Amino acid sequence: MMMNKKFLLSGLLTTVINLVLNAVAYILILKDFYKSHPAVSEEFMKQLHRQPDQLIGWAMVVTSLTMGFLITTIIKWSGAITFTSGLKYGFIIAFLFWGSVNFGLYASSNFFSQASVFVDFACSVSAMTISAAVAAWMLGRINSR
Repeated sequence: MMMNKKFLLSGLLTTVINLVLNAVAYILILKDFYKSHPAVSEEFMKQLHRQPDQLIGWAMVVTSLTMGFLITTIIKWSGAITFTSGLKYGFIIAFLFWGSVNFGLYASSNFFSQASVFVDFACSVSAMTISAAVAAWMLGRINSR
């Protein structure tokens, strides 16, 4: 039973950390960067993105939880139990995952400009790497009790 509690606690904390880091990256870097480096017209971008007051709450919860638990599951499988080992394994999975997603979208759609794909990639990899480190730390911390 402790294994389930440990995993659940680590997954929930990872979810929160990942969500907060991505939100901060968007607010501080990406929001204005996307405006300065549009892939398509501003009018078309407005059609693609919901305004903050139009976000679908339950879907945001589901996407946040699934990403948090994806990260936690991968870190658990990797055996990482320290912040440093979580950074290492987290960086590898984040680099591969977001490289596939971001550059796949850039190659096949008008979602990103060339400049914004690299900035989004760096922000996404950073958030996932740090989240993975926290997951490893939590998993290791709970193991030591």
